[in-house]
Amino acid sequence: MPPVGPRSIVKLTSKPTNIKETIRELAFYYRNYKKMFIVAVILSLIAGITATSAILLNGYIYSEFIIPSTVISGSHNPSSGIPQIDYGVFGLISFIWFCISLLIVYLVSNGLNWLESYLLLKMSEGGSYTLRDAVFTKLNRMPIGYFDRTPSGDIMSRSINDVDNIGQAMSQYLGSVFYWIFMVVTMLILMFLINPILAIFAIVLIPIFLFINIMIMKKVRPFFGKQQKSLGILNGFIEENISGLKIISLFRMKKDTEINFAELNKDLTRNSIVAQATTNMLMPLNIFMNNMSFVVLAAIGAFGMFKGGHNNQGWVNINWGVIHFNPPSWIYTSGVDPQFISIIQKTSLLIVFTLCARNLNNPINQLVAALGSLFLGLASAERVLEVVKQPIEQDEPDAQDLKEVYGLVEAEHMDFEYVPKKPVLKDINFYVKPQQIVALVGPTGAGKTTIVNLITKFYDITGGDLKIDGISIKKIKRESLRKNITMVLQDTYLFSTTIYENIHYGRLNATRSEVIKAAKMARAHNFIMQLPKGYDTILEDNGSNLSQGERQLLAIARAFLSNSRIVILDEATSSIDTKTEIEIQNAMDELMKERTSFIIAHRLSTIKNADNILVIKQGRIVEQGKHDELIKRKGFYAQLYNSQFKKGIEI
Repeated sequence: MPPVGPRSIVKLTSKPTNIKETIRELAFYYRNYKKMFIVAVILSLIAGITATSAILLNGYIYSEFIIPSTVISGSHNPSSGIPQIDYGVFGLISFIWFCISLLIVYLVSNGLNWLESYLLLKMSEGGSYTLRDAVFTKLNRMPIGYFDRTPSGDIMSRSINDVDNIGQAMSQYLGSVFYWIFMVVTMLILMFLINPILAIFAIVLIPIFLFINIMIMKKVRPFFGKQQKSLGILNGFIEENISGLKIISLFRMKKDTEINFAELNKDLTRNSIVAQATTNMLMPLNIFMNNMSFVVLAAIGAFGMFKGGHNNQGWVNINWGVIHFNPPSWIYTSGVDPQFISIIQKTSLLIVFTLCARNLNNPINQLVAALGSLFLGLASAERVLEVVKQPIEQDEPDAQDLKEVYGLVEAEHMDFEYVPKKPVLKDINFYVKPQQIVALVGPTGAGKTTIVNLITKFYDITGGDLKIDGISIKKIKRESLRKNITMVLQDTYLFSTTIYENIHYGRLNATRSEVIKAAKMARAHNFIMQLPKGYDTILEDNGSNLSQGERQLLAIARAFLSNSRIVILDEATSSIDTKTEIEIQNAMDELMKERTSFIIAHRLSTIKNADNILVIKQGRIVEQGKHDELIKRKGFYAQLYNSQFKKGIEI
């Protein structure tokens, strides 16, 4: 099986971070919703009170109406002399009124729960908005090196999918946790007030349930982190393959990419199944244990009520705590045997007790049901916070703005390394006067682009110094420096907006006439005017509706408009045909006039007129000088130049 691409390989065995620390850091982004959170908590407490009231009202209705009627009707016997009781109109109205009251209590409880959920949903979405904004802001301020070593698909997954997972976990889990806590406490109090012995039986199994759940949760939590990492890797792989689809097709690599995709997809599926299946197993397990607990409680309660059976001494009088539901007053004068009064009381209490037991177990079931969302949210929070905690590009405390740039660039024993103790540039020295044209040549990987990245402060030098107009680049603010540098890259990037806006991006205060003038200087005006909407033509997906050469011309026009004192051209004409290159070379010469220019060139014919050529090999400048001087030396540059023109090889 072909190996998966190097950018797609990410270690998946990282240990989960501390949950408390993750929650504490996450809470920072929800700090503006404290009042809404407090109101939601109060609503959940009121909803819990109404739910408790509903249970007690149930007990009252059973003891006052349902059970007395059932007991008396079922026990009526002509030979026993027990009368048949008729509630009458007022009794019926009273019964209906209490049923309506119970319905109102349930509606109020559910309505408060809905309102609480709505407030927490607004809170979670608002916090997600803040967090998403923080992630995007951080990404804009992070060093370029982070993006060079992190797959873009993984960055997208953290910025969108993971933030959404956090919001869902907040709205689904946090919205009920306080209600659950209040219900557990309230139900335990009621159960002990009704019958302490039965209450002990009810709660003795809870630690066992919790222990089983906690053990399973500890085992399954890392798999949610792996699931999200696998998703990020897969997103990156898909994005890279879509971007490189032409190359994949050209080199007949579709089958290989399908195999690689299948491997990554299998990894994601495996982690997802383990994470989700394990948490899904908890729900039926807890329901089974809760049902068994309910059966045991009902059996013990019934046994306690009817212990000794119905004999001449009547029903055994068992102490049922401090809460009592007394039958209606008329039953005491109705000639009903006292044993029926006792059974009415105890049956009502048992019904209320079992309702309390149900409400005690429901929070545990709901918690287990939310575990998947909760763990997914925690895993996503760890990944998002990992981005937010990344260091940003920071200037030195005494860094200054460039007032007026002349374009003097000087390197003094400059060193650089991407990875510690693995130098990429070693002892680089050059002196570029204002308005000079400097060419950087050398084999691929020699360090040409790295020098450009140091001039723009995309990376910081690790040794020596680099000066702009005599000021150490360490003492210059990045924004001020980049304001005075224009780059035209080999890989052109255009935004999905109009051609005018893409050129205008070079200088936002430029007028439309200046944009058109820049396009004319770049020889782009003619092809732009041939488009259906001219400068108002909207570009698709990085300008895919234009040719590569046309995209390059727009990038050059953007450079003309920026009017910066330092210009960097990274093989800016590499995608332009020979005829267009000849036409544009004059315009490029005009662009570089009165500006310090750095040219990374593979076609050595384009740099013959450079004021200085820096020949770079294995991270060192091995030669420098003008074209004719270097040819006469018959050194490394002469070898490059002659090999290119004799063998047609571009360096």
